[in-house]
Amino acid sequence: MTQHPALALLALLSLAACRNVAPEPPAPPAQASAPATTPAAVPGVTPHAAPHTGTLRWTDPASWRRGSPTSTMRKAQYVVPGADGDGELTVFWFGAGMGGSIENNLSRWYGQFTQPDGRPSASVATRETRTVHGLNVTITRVQGRFAGGGMGTPGSAPEPARDNYALLAAIVETPNGPWFFKLTGPRSTLAGAAPAFDDLVASFDFR
Repeated sequence: MTQHPALALLALLSLAACRNVAPEPPAPPAQASAPATTPAAVPGVTPHAAPHTGTLRWTDPASWRRGSPTSTMRKAQYVVPGADGDGELTVFWFGAGMGGSIENNLSRWYGQFTQPDGRPSASVATRETRTVHGLNVTITRVQGRFAGGGMGTPGSAPEPARDNYALLAAIVETPNGPWFFKLTGPRSTLAGAAPAFDDLVASFDFR
């Protein structure tokens, strides 16, 4: 049987090609994605705590006249009538953590009074603490020669010193910071206004 040379050569080349083909490497196994990590919660910590939205409220004494604040730092002010001259109640609030400590404010107020015998006014002042609707209220009284001071209208002339004057004040601690109620006036006027001031303090409520 005669074999065609071209066909034989083609068969040999095909056989060699089949023997030289390298097998394809196996595909690498798919890697599992790492699970997302969640930050651990910190025990006892509430993120983004809502701020207090309430405010201090009170009832005006019937005989006191509320006026327009003469300073942007005042939240309210009142004229307290008296036979020997009117007194003035001023109300301040500066925000949470503002306005200074109770002790610093009391010391400053006492420093506005001098005593006839030269004693420090802090030594003759009275002080008490009450709880009113869950609020701590510090109340103080002092009398003597009042040198003025405080937080009046910026640029105004200093107040003249006044004899036989008195101070009756309250500092109310609230969730939004302390509120300051400062009543000054003739001693007899404040003596007559003391019951109304007590009613004012009893009406304090934060909501």
